[in-house]
Parts: sequence; structure tokens; C-alpha cells
Amino acid sequence: MSNDDPFIRYLYSLKHQDTGTLAALRRACGQRFAESRNCQDFASVSTRPADFLTATLAAQYSAAQIQGGKHHTTYKGRGSIGAAWARYCRERGPEQDPATFYRRRQDALTRGQDPARPPSISIHERFRTLLDAELELDGTGELAYRLRGLVRMLVAEDIPIDVIQLAHDLRGWRAESRYVQERWAKAFYSPPSSGKSAKEASDEQDETEELETQDQEEDGNAD
Repeated sequence: MSNDDPFIRYLYSLKHQDTGTLAALRRACGQRFAESRNCQDFASVSTRPADFLTATLAAQYSAAQIQGGKHHTTYKGRGSIGAAWARYCRERGPEQDPATFYRRRQDALTRGQDPARPPSISIHERFRTLLDAELELDGTGELAYRLRGLVRMLVAEDIPIDVIQLAHDLRGWRAESRYVQERWAKAFYSPPSSGKSAKEASDEQDETEELETQDQEEDGNAD
């Protein structure tokens, strides 16, 4: 899926939509496209249920944010939902940083000590539950429900979300390899970094190739 994909162009052009259209998309999050109201024009953009879910998640941004172009800001190398939720945890307190909490927990177990629990373990559990959630063929299901709530929490705290990457990820969520879930988990448990190692660059290339293969498979299934 490249920038020439009609759906990607649509995501970039959301800032030109009127507030009524954005409000309709916002309300439709988690719904089947056929059951949504005032969203019929989306059918001319994409017939993929996963794309409709992505559009409605993008619309969780306020109209002002979308019109300012913030709905499609790219956060290079750190744009997955996993990275965004890890930042949400860190901003609630350094003791809740998943990159360090679970390392300290493992160290305590190795020493035979009782591992500490974070003050709000539920925010970690929320993400782990998300990774196991199912996305139905019609774009609904547990993933749509849980992702809607999580994205709203991220947006409310001004935590960056790479909506374009999310479009890639939701198209590949049902892949048997679970490569999207693996990437989100890796981003969640990894420490934040400003630079990019050669290995990370290589991993991104592998992921891009896997995404392209997945898109080709999806295109074949859609025929």
C-alpha cells in the first residue's frame, strides 16, 4: 500500500472534509459500514472494512486537529499503536514504563524476590488484551471495540498516532503470521529511541516487504 493507494490519499485529504462528515465517521467507529449513517460516500474510496475502521479511528481526532493535518503526522520508526501506548504509560509515571518495569520484574524473579506490581497494571493489561483481540471480516469485533477506546485515550492526551501506519496494520491484522501484533508488542516493550540502528532499518525493510505481500494476498481475496 503506497501513497498512490486511493485510501491513503483519502486519509491525507480528511482535513478538507466538512465537520459533518468527520462527525459521521467519528460516530461510526466500530460499526459495520452498511449500518453507518451519512458515510455512504466512503464506498467510492474503498470497499475494505478494515479501511473503514481506520477512517473512523482517524476521525477520533477533533475537527481542528484533522483540519490542521495532525491526523496523518508520521512518527518515523515509532508510529505503531504499541509505541503510542507505551508513551501513554510512561507519561502516567516512570514506574509504569513497560520497557523498564518488566525488566525489573524479571530481575526480581531471578533473585528470588517478590516482583513489584505497577500502581495501574490495568493499562498494561489493556494493551495485552488488544493484541489478542479478533478483527472480524466486516471490520467489527473485539479489536474494533477495544481499539476505539484506546485511540480515544491517546488522542485525549495528545499522544501521536501514525494513522497511515495504522491503515497498513489493520489490513494485515488477520494474517496468520500475526506480524502486526508482533510489531506492536515489540514497540510497546522496547525503550524509546531517537536514533535508528542498522538492525531497526533492516527490520523496517522486512516489514515493508511483508506488508506488500499481504496487500497482494488481500487484493487476490477481494477479486
